Amino acid sequence: MNKNARLNASSSAVDSRIPPHPNSSPVLPNSLGLSPTASQSSEMPAAVNVPALQRMVALQHQGPLPWVQLRNAVYNNIVFRKMVGRIAPEATNGGLVRVYDRDGAIFGTGLLNTQSQVALRMLCHNTQSVDEEFLPTRLQNAVELRHHTLQLENVTTAYRIVHAEGDGLPGLIVDRLGDYAVVELFALAMYLRRDRIAQTLRSLLNIKEILIRADEKIQNAEGFRLENAFGPASRHANLDAPTRLSTIITENTLRFQIDLTSGHKTGFFCDQRDNRLALTHFCRNAHVLDVCCYTGGFGIYAAKLGQAANVTAVDLDEESLTLARRNANLNQIAPAVYQMVHADAFAYLRQMKQNSRSYDVLILDPPKLVPTRLDFAEGRQKYFDLNKLALALVRPGGLLLTCSCSGLVDIGEFTNVLRGAARSAQRRVQILNQTGPGMDHPVATDYLEGSYLKCLWCRVF
Repeated sequence: MNKNARLNASSSAVDSRIPPHPNSSPVLPNSLGLSPTASQSSEMPAAVNVPALQRMVALQHQGPLPWVQLRNAVYNNIVFRKMVGRIAPEATNGGLVRVYDRDGAIFGTGLLNTQSQVALRMLCHNTQSVDEEFLPTRLQNAVELRHHTLQLENVTTAYRIVHAEGDGLPGLIVDRLGDYAVVELFALAMYLRRDRIAQTLRSLLNIKEILIRADEKIQNAEGFRLENAFGPASRHANLDAPTRLSTIITENTLRFQIDLTSGHKTGFFCDQRDNRLALTHFCRNAHVLDVCCYTGGFGIYAAKLGQAANVTAVDLDEESLTLARRNANLNQIAPAVYQMVHADAFAYLRQMKQNSRSYDVLILDPPKLVPTRLDFAEGRQKYFDLNKLALALVRPGGLLLTCSCSGLVDIGEFTNVLRGAARSAQRRVQILNQTGPGMDHPVATDYLEGSYLKCLWCRVF
């Protein structure tokens, strides 16, 4: 069971209209406007109307890369399939291509995949020459940021090495978790380069093993198949079985056991490291409720470093709670101080309201409730309901730390959700601070959607 099961709010992260594609790198026709053959029909987007193609000027293409011409060009790392007009006949899915706008001007260089709704993932928006050396070069730059600039090894043995678009490597996430590197693939182009990714990481990092993961829905949408893929769907044995890998990491002097093969995402949420530490300043002698606790992060910090009077940790995933208990034991936290509840978040918050319970500090860190644009209205309502229920349980003058990891819900929208929830709950709220992930999760200016994590620190009356 993955993190979405923590509050019974699972939903598909991929448009069901995208068919699976078993072949990893088919050759493309010379134009998206041409009718594909029968064998290609399931892999090609809808035909472009002729007037749209006629409005695109002829190209004066030079250079070793195949070309792609756009019908519409927007300054963003992501170019959707419907924005692509014409493609060189020699271009292949997963390969590098030179991208031009409709007027024939160079738009940049990107990675092509017409099997996906995201047809292009841009590597640059300029005339810079790009070849396959972009991969080791940008991996090295990413490692240097974490090791030399941020010096994260002095603080933790768990941190993000590659943050996809933020590090100029779209479709690739890499977390360093102790002696392991966990790679998560989101794009066909990165799947095709997985061996070189692993080779380069071994040369840059002192690690024991590299694990490569990809969500099945992502594989279907992007058109690849990763054999022996890890992830929540692969859970088939208890945590101590030899088929399940785990490790223990250190973060701000605390220790956490991580399920490397079957945990959610890469197995640990490194993005909340700074927020977990900041929370401890509010927790001395406090009664703390950690909702959607996963493997215990916030609650462990509150109990051990924050010296809370007691912590109640709630989650719907039993295996996550098993790890949370182990993490409490690793940090020598007494069971009387750190208590766990196996429950749905909505139901538990309603029950606590009926029981007239209240808390000094309440953490609300749910899974991604808006995975796609189609889920926006439903997911927004869930954020509203959760925050309204949570606000009712915070003692006057207490703290609510409410978080959203949905990239499609920006900080303005999330703040409006909180505002509406406060009004509906008839509570007065002061926003003390607004934070996000640590600096090992950089955001690229051509992909501001990468600023996905939003945390609002609220004093409640």
